Order: sequence, then C-alpha cells, then structure tokens
Amino acid sequence: MSKFDEFIDEFVFMAKNAADVASKKTGVVVETGKLKYQIKQSEWDLEKAYAKLGAIFYESKRSSEDFSDAILLATSEIDDLKLKASRLEEALRAYRKVKKCTKCEQDNDTSAAFCVRCGAPLADEPIQAETEPEEAACPTDENV
Repeated sequence: MSKFDEFIDEFVFMAKNAADVASKKTGVVVETGKLKYQIKQSEWDLEKAYAKLGAIFYESKRSSEDFSDAILLATSEIDDLKLKASRLEEALRAYRKVKKCTKCEQDNDTSAAFCVRCGAPLADEPIQAETEPEEAACPTDENV
C-alpha cells in the first residue's frame, strides 16, 4: 500500500470520527432545545393557571358562593405544573451534566465540590442521567 493510500485511509477515518462527534453534538443540541421549549411551555401554562386561580379567588370574594372546590382544583393544577417544570429542569441538567446548588440554585459542573457563585458545599448526589444523550429519553407529557 502506498503512502498516498495510507494518507487517504487516515483522512477518511478522521473525517468519519469528526462526523460522528458532530452528529452526537447535534443530537444533544436538538434534545436540549426540545427540553428548553417544554420548560418554557410549562412556564406559560403555570402563568395561565395562576391567572385562573386569581380569577376564581376574585369571584369568590365578590359573591356569596362557595368556590373552595374550584380553588382546590386550581391549586392542584398549579402543583402538577410545578412538578412537571421541575422534572423538565432536572432532565435538562442531566443532559448538560450539571448539578444545582441548593442555596443559590446556580448550575455547577458535576465534579465541583463547591458552588461557583456562593461557595456553598455541593451535595454529593449524582445527576439523574449518566447516559449518552441518545439513550436518555426526552420527557413527554405522559412521563412528566
């Protein structure tokens, strides 16, 4: 085999590896984008739920009717939406391989022992997903 053939083989091998890395990075960017959109959608839904609760509360003060069931239902919806948003944010942190400071909520690298913002010691909890991004499932409405 000639030097030229060896050079071509090496070049093809390196190009294939670069394409594989770029493909994986693109997948991470796409999945991260999906999670960010789902988080934003969850925030919008939460704002609507708070507005609905406010309207129910307002009506309850203006009338003599009992709105306690409607208020309970609205607060339950808000709790569910907050839980959904929390799970989506955790999934995003797992993709980004960061952990949140319990004091200031700053995202930190998983290897950090102390928060980069406030200096608080970080919990030694592992992040949820130690898998490659292709293997980690993007949460859906049914899963969250």
